[in-house]
Amino acid sequence: MDDLYLPRINRVIDYVSENPESDLSLEALAKIAHFSPFHFHRVFKSAVGETLNQFVNRIRLERAADLMRADHKLRVIDAAIACGYESAEGFSRAFKRLYAISPGSWDRHIPLKVRKIGQVVGQFPSYSSEELRKAASRLPVEILARSEERLAYVRVFDAYNNWPRVVEAHDTLLAWYRSHASPTMPPRLYGMSQDDPDVTPLSLCRFDWCVAIPDEWPVPAPMGERRFPACRVAAIHARGDLVELDLVNQYLWRYWLPRSRYQPDNLPGMEIYRRLPDDIGWETYDMLCAIPVVEL
Repeated sequence: MDDLYLPRINRVIDYVSENPESDLSLEALAKIAHFSPFHFHRVFKSAVGETLNQFVNRIRLERAADLMRADHKLRVIDAAIACGYESAEGFSRAFKRLYAISPGSWDRHIPLKVRKIGQVVGQFPSYSSEELRKAASRLPVEILARSEERLAYVRVFDAYNNWPRVVEAHDTLLAWYRSHASPTMPPRLYGMSQDDPDVTPLSLCRFDWCVAIPDEWPVPAPMGERRFPACRVAAIHARGDLVELDLVNQYLWRYWLPRSRYQPDNLPGMEIYRRLPDDIGWETYDMLCAIPVVEL
């Protein structure tokens, strides 16, 4: 894939993820990428590994699954409409094709693991509701307001199966940032999981390393850039190893969010780094685990 193409493909990926209810036709998305519709579907598949239609359908279904998991009382039709479907029937057929279960019969406490397209292999413990409830006292959630930022990012595909590539992307991004920044500008580093491994095959999960940058800095290909909008996040200060971070994320998504007055925004989950991995090593972490949220 030509380095000049990748930022244009990533722009489409970001648009689909943030606007699942919009017109996501080949013609509309090709225009965003500045490709002709005739060639765009081929370029997209070569970069992403899915056809454009497969990708759009999957993102819409995963967004609907996130909404239903966050609000166990949300009607199927409301989740369907919020994600671009015109009817509950069409949504239910698509949901069952992907997950081999109808949305109405899905127990929303249980991750969508059994699918026709593969099964997520759990790397960490899956905690019961009671275990997550007991963890609540040491996992206080704050609602924080965040301002709009311009971000430069390096995107890693198949992130869960290729840790060396994730570290390499981190090093590439920070080396570029430090070559431009003065010593008085420490990096504001973020990790953003574009997909949920409970509902997305691991081979299709994407992870972005992001750093906040001034408006005047040019961003070279194949890096991407985006305006991350002002938002509110539900955040927990997490310190520890990967098992501890996974517990925090399970608590946020599976226990706190369904019992809160919030639902997830159309924005990726965030790791907001308090201390940089290359300062303290990759065995332990100091960050805010955060979910952009809007009120129900």
